[in-house]
Amino acid sequence: MKKILNYILAVVLFSSCSYDDYLKDFDTTTVYFSFQNPIRTLIVDEYEYIKLGVALGGKRENKQNEWAKFEVDSELLQNTPFKLLPSDVYTLNNTEEIVIPEGKMQGDVTVNFDMNKLTSMSEPYTNYALPVRITSTSLDQVHAEKDYTIIAFKYIAHLDGTWYHKGATKAINLNTDSTWTRIYFKPTLEKNQSWTLNTKTSQMVETNGISYLSGKMEIDQQADEIFITAEDEENFHSKSASMSADKKELYLSYSFQRDSIVYEATDTLIFATRNIVFETW
Repeated sequence: MKKILNYILAVVLFSSCSYDDYLKDFDTTTVYFSFQNPIRTLIVDEYEYIKLGVALGGKRENKQNEWAKFEVDSELLQNTPFKLLPSDVYTLNNTEEIVIPEGKMQGDVTVNFDMNKLTSMSEPYTNYALPVRITSTSLDQVHAEKDYTIIAFKYIAHLDGTWYHKGATKAINLNTDSTWTRIYFKPTLEKNQSWTLNTKTSQMVETNGISYLSGKMEIDQQADEIFITAEDEENFHSKSASMSADKKELYLSYSFQRDSIVYEATDTLIFATRNIVFETW
């Protein structure tokens, strides 16, 4: 019994010491970039900026403002597939220092983009990057292996994402002069089929369906106007196309022909979600 009590006491003392270790700051404080090769996604006409941030390590609480000086370092792009992002494409709200505010473990600056310039000189998956290195800090040290980040960029059109799809299509058989109507609509929104709209250009997306069939259409947003085309379909005609920005809905009316059948579709697309995930290069 005495051996058991001594063992329990030893475990308690060891656990207490280990727990106390978690309550203490480390001997050295460090600043670093969390990711060295991220890909950031910009959304045309919606999300045209990013946050460039650093993290603090080595202490449990930050009781004062800390800072990290930084610079754009083009040498970081050596042996990478990227070109330096031109300086006239972006602006920084602070060009040399990131502040980690008191009470916070991270700090950042805002990088705003001139999307007209970026989209005019590059495809959606750009070959430009912003290479940044930490040069000094108010903390004890800069992390030796995480003192830099090379941010690559891509952009997506405003309409890019997953949309619920519902509507009705009238089909006319030109050989037999017979007609029928296919209705695709569920009262519960989430039970409707969905389309994925993928970016082709800064203003245009491509669907992965047409009417209730497999196929594709191009939806082009120019300011407040919507235009639809279908390069792969015979006798495609756009009757009307519009959007409710408040409801995030698209209303499309069009017709096309496959073999001897003409399809006359009236579709409604309701925005569901963006398909943006964290990526690295």
